[in-house]
Amino acid sequence: MNFKFYLISDRKLFSSEESFLNAVDTALKTGIKAFQLREKDMTTREFYFLAKKLREITRRNDALFFINDRVDVAMAVEADGVHLPQNGLPPDIVKKVWKDKFLIGVSTHSLKEAIESSEWADFITFGPVFYTPSKSQYGEPLGVEILKKVKSKVRCPVFAVGGIKHDNMKTVFSHCDGVALISGILAQSNIEEAVKQYLKILGE
Repeated sequence: MNFKFYLISDRKLFSSEESFLNAVDTALKTGIKAFQLREKDMTTREFYFLAKKLREITRRNDALFFINDRVDVAMAVEADGVHLPQNGLPPDIVKKVWKDKFLIGVSTHSLKEAIESSEWADFITFGPVFYTPSKSQYGEPLGVEILKKVKSKVRCPVFAVGGIKHDNMKTVFSHCDGVALISGILAQSNIEEAVKQYLKILGE
């Protein structure tokens, strides 16, 4: 694992696909080295063609490319990894069937989920640490103390997710291996500057 900064997509923040792709390209050019395509409302065909375009962008920027949930699409576009939701394929099945084909990330939202997933995952995301609209369906924010406990119990790298901003990142990062962001980057008017500020806090 050679990254501390995990960017997750949200194309609905943009007025067009082109502006979304340009934003991702800018973020990766500025120094982000891992990107997850997570667009749950698209048809398989739409998702595949968007993934193909993003595979080109991630390759051009020497960044790892993860596909959310869809192992078939990940295989079709030769992604570097898959990111599994809790209601998706279990990570042990993906590991057994596809062996070392993919890096495996897993979304977790409790200590129990984190411990179970870490047995097979290459890394997990844990949250929401703070409030964020994209994770509101998972209930109240879990907070830094639970993140700290997760980090002490699991066997793989832990990426904090949910409401992470410049002003709270230092506190969060002392209790995890990296951070996963959506709006903290993609919703900013100056994406390049936002990335630079986060990378400076992460010491990269």
